[in-house]
Amino acid sequence: MKVLLALEQTRISEGAIRILGKLKIPSGSDLFLLHVNPMPQQLLGLAKKRIPKLSQQVQDVQKNVLEQARQFLGKVEKRLSPQDVSVYPIIKSGFPGEEILKTIRTKGIDLVVLGTRGFSKMTGFLLGSVSQWVLQEAPCSVLVARKMARGKKIGQGMNLLLATDGSPDSRAAVDFIKTVGLPASSQITILHVMKKHVYETGQTLTADSKHENEFAKLAEELLEIRGREGAKLLEQTCKALFSPDLTIQERLVYGNPAAEILKASRHIGADLIVMGSRGTTGIKRIFLGSVSNKVSHSAGCSVAVIRNKKKM
Repeated sequence: MKVLLALEQTRISEGAIRILGKLKIPSGSDLFLLHVNPMPQQLLGLAKKRIPKLSQQVQDVQKNVLEQARQFLGKVEKRLSPQDVSVYPIIKSGFPGEEILKTIRTKGIDLVVLGTRGFSKMTGFLLGSVSQWVLQEAPCSVLVARKMARGKKIGQGMNLLLATDGSPDSRAAVDFIKTVGLPASSQITILHVMKKHVYETGQTLTADSKHENEFAKLAEELLEIRGREGAKLLEQTCKALFSPDLTIQERLVYGNPAAEILKASRHIGADLIVMGSRGTTGIKRIFLGSVSNKVSHSAGCSVAVIRNKKKM
């Protein structure tokens, strides 16, 4: 497994470091630690052409920033060293989102982990847009990390919410949980949300005064069928994730998927939401991927959006 941890020297990265420390990356995996120096190379080129003295000052600043980045990545590597993985520090200059996406493609990354700020402040919006950019454009799975709840001990189990709908990406989300592994005593709540939209099924009636009862009966039958299918999906997912070290609960609800996922995450105090992307590119991505985008944007905890790379 190839994992990219995108870092910056602020408290924003603390959540990403901590959650990656809790998840068990498979032995023999490659972990790339990426730090992007946002100072543009054009500034140095401009300084060289016009003001030699300024050019030297810029170079001195760059050297200082580079050394600080090396020291920072070294500290992060030590914190993650107990895991049996090969660690590769990478320092780049440029636009963070662009460099993260370039690294994902050149290194063949399977999972990228990065922090995000809240969207209430202007600075938070600007920096948070990097995570949204990566989430939208990355060809791999993305874990947007937020700081874990206070009082959580390092060795304590995680509280995870898995939102599943039976799609290929949702099945990939199950595989992701099994691959990375969770700390002992962790709890998984498996959630399946059924929409109350009869028109989404293959059978539809036009309701009028003469057929209202028939329409209502059909709606109940369709929802009952979908309920049985949802319960079966939860049972299959539970069996796939079974482990004596884990506590697994199942949750079946009707409603808006994004709203119900967010509601359930707050109810159980989730540390991490895991869900499928359900989108690829263009119109399909905008429409089907809207749930994962809404959840990652509004959740109060970390969110892992999983993509099934086999279909890409």
